[in-house]
Amino acid sequence: MSKYRNEEEALVGLARQLADACREAGSDVDMEYAADAVDDFLHDNDTHAPAAALIALLDLPMNKFTWPLVDSLEETLIARGWEVVEPLLAATLGRVYDLAGPVAKRARETLDGLPVARYIFGLVDVLRGKGDDDLKAAAAKALVALGDTAEAALFEALDHPVARRWAQDALGDLRASREEARLRDDLERAALGDDRVGGRAGDD
Repeated sequence: MSKYRNEEEALVGLARQLADACREAGSDVDMEYAADAVDDFLHDNDTHAPAAALIALLDLPMNKFTWPLVDSLEETLIARGWEVVEPLLAATLGRVYDLAGPVAKRARETLDGLPVARYIFGLVDVLRGKGDDDLKAAAAKALVALGDTAEAALFEALDHPVARRWAQDALGDLRASREEARLRDDLERAALGDDRVGGRAGDD
């Protein structure tokens, strides 16, 4: 009897086993064989494997056999668009199979590779979804980090009953960030003005 409840779980489990095989390869021959198995998995499943399976394979060690696979994995995830934002964001929070591995870092790199509009849509979808508060807080923080670009999407999110409080907090943080930047600019201009006045006084 299978220990997996469905095909998606089975694909995630297989992806983890393949990543483990690459990490545990004791020679170039073993590594090449394991990398070929990963390549076959991607060829057979890249369009329908769950994002969790592809993210599990981001745990591959980086060497001459695997670096093209890692690049291909990131490109495949990026091509899926906004729907991968939530599982990738969860990975950046350390919700991964191997906490000591490179998945969290590579998940962050993959998120950075998404077109901004799709990234924003995915982050707002997290705010509207069933994820826990830590995940929603991370999505809100990422939206604030995008600055004014994310503001329109946050205003739209105010109409959603689940996303509303997170959008309100994010918009408040955006306003505070703008105000802080304005005050900093004012102080810098004032300091430059004082320097110029001091310089003229010294010349006299």
